[in-house]
Amino acid sequence: MLSFLDKRSALVLPVFVILGFLIYSNTLNVPFHFDDESNIVENLNIRLTGLSLKDITGACFKSVCPNRPIANLGFALNYYFHKYDVIGYHVINIVIHITTGILLYFFIKTTLSIPSLCSRYKSPSSIAFFAALIWLVHPVQTQSVTYIVQRMNSMAAMFYVLSFLLYVKGRLVKENQKAWPLFARHARNERPLRRDVFDRGNHCRLFACFIAFD
Repeated sequence: MLSFLDKRSALVLPVFVILGFLIYSNTLNVPFHFDDESNIVENLNIRLTGLSLKDITGACFKSVCPNRPIANLGFALNYYFHKYDVIGYHVINIVIHITTGILLYFFIKTTLSIPSLCSRYKSPSSIAFFAALIWLVHPVQTQSVTYIVQRMNSMAAMFYVLSFLLYVKGRLVKENQKAWPLFARHARNERPLRRDVFDRGNHCRLFACFIAFD
């Protein structure tokens, strides 16, 4: 990630962090609603009292949505550190949203910098900044950020954008021509990994999107 950080890109990090928390600061005390009850408040499996492998595995795979283990683990860690204080849950949701915005910036910037496009766009950093900024502050994101259980949706988006960023970076690798085939084979064969990472099953569409992107 450090190779992405030129001086202009480094400014994106504080700007997105400040704006993200500023916009959603009034949501920090929003209580649990709807599916929050079954997935968090009434979910005995996320009530971690220790960080043993058994407890963590139970929180991941014995919760209401066992096919979304990373989200379940996030809820369990929230409970472990501050029980049902909603502020902590909302902070993590905001952090995930901001992280996705930053990854989106790097993805767009990297895409516009590839050889076939760089001659058409003189300022990929500026385009990427404003595109990602609009996404970050757009009201359509409100539910995914403020509705705690919708962290599942936000995490899916975060990993989706990260996958595209790594895909583009992998395709641009010149030093090691074997890097991309190895990545592609690993991504195709590691079904359990894909199941764990993509909380909403988006991996089924991800590879089709890779093909369309090419």
